[in-house]
Amino acid sequence: MAILVTTFAVLLLLGTPIAITMIASSGLVIWLDGIPLTVLTQRVYSGLQSFPLLAIPLFILAGVLMNESGISDRLFGFTRALVGHIRGGLAQTIVVGNVLMAGISGSSIADTAATARVLVPQLEKAGYGRPFGAAISAVAGSLGPIIPPSILMVIYAWLANVSLGALFVSGIIPGILMACVMMSVIAILARLRGYPVDRAFSLEVVWQQFKRSILALAMPVIILVGFRLGAVTATEIAGIAAAYAAIVGVFIYRTVSIGSLPRIIATTARETAVILFIAAAATPLSWVLGIEQAPQIIVEFISGVTSTPWVVLLILNIALLIVGMFMDTIAVIIILVPILLPLLQAMQIDLTQFGVVLLINLVLGQLTPPVGVLLFVAMTISKVSLVQVFKETVPFFLSLLVALMLITYIPEISLWLPAFLGF
Repeated sequence: MAILVTTFAVLLLLGTPIAITMIASSGLVIWLDGIPLTVLTQRVYSGLQSFPLLAIPLFILAGVLMNESGISDRLFGFTRALVGHIRGGLAQTIVVGNVLMAGISGSSIADTAATARVLVPQLEKAGYGRPFGAAISAVAGSLGPIIPPSILMVIYAWLANVSLGALFVSGIIPGILMACVMMSVIAILARLRGYPVDRAFSLEVVWQQFKRSILALAMPVIILVGFRLGAVTATEIAGIAAAYAAIVGVFIYRTVSIGSLPRIIATTARETAVILFIAAAATPLSWVLGIEQAPQIIVEFISGVTSTPWVVLLILNIALLIVGMFMDTIAVIIILVPILLPLLQAMQIDLTQFGVVLLINLVLGQLTPPVGVLLFVAMTISKVSLVQVFKETVPFFLSLLVALMLITYIPEISLWLPAFLGF
């Protein structure tokens, strides 16, 4: 264990890509234990031999198609008609728009990029300032993995052996709670800074914008209804979502040309390759941690400190926030979930609820240096410095910590809706 942890930490500090770090550290331990290195290759290969993982490239394809079709413009037009009359309404549009976009793409990075491109220039013209617009784009983008569909939820459900449909539904109310917290912070800042009202409210404009975006709004409904009826698996609903996105973009909106499909497929392949390479590389590492009895060590250590579930959850929240600041979210999920499962089961912590708590911790890590990927995406597109963006992010981050505590210690926030819908 000492060799594994030391090698992993050193390679990570040297800037080695996370997938290579995991393969190298686990391969070294396998070699030192006298186990044939062919086992390393077998474990890497077996890490991808899972049918549910096929949902990942299909959900990515659906998200890329919907973004390419200009759907973000339509959604932001609808949300602007809804909340533009509130003081700071243009900033509120970003949050409400990302709630809707999260139900389409499932990617925090894609949502942040789309928001920063579309609305940051408009915010600057309205007097908000680019750093503030970049910060809201990053913060609102964190809703992507929480509100279904979510690629990270697919991976967690596969590892924890929980119902993906229940996990999808369990993220809806926590995601809305996070959005309400963000909107409250914007409302306070709008009063303090004198941000303007965007436009007067008009039911006619709301109805017009709703008709423009109704096909996009229908996609998350199709996904959740498909799960609820039990008619399709996660992989099949991902395929339906991709086909639906293609039909809408190519034949209805006609904003995606046939000639652009090879580029879209290539983008999907690149994003899928990154995720699945990390998933494959983490498999031998998880196997080594298993034979070195890391789960049992963790259970014994924490049980020796406390046997109270709420204290265990507090310790896990702190640890996950710290880990999320330094590591890729997918790698954290694949490495830590198998280790933590025995502890969670021993403490009788609901695995579906913990999945939501885990993802919120990790997306908050995406909002903090040194590996705050959402900050880097927003600052790059908005052309502002990291310091400027992070300064504007702080009040949102602190308020989201409060939301995290509520979601952690009030399980009904995550579990009521799945139970109500019969998952």
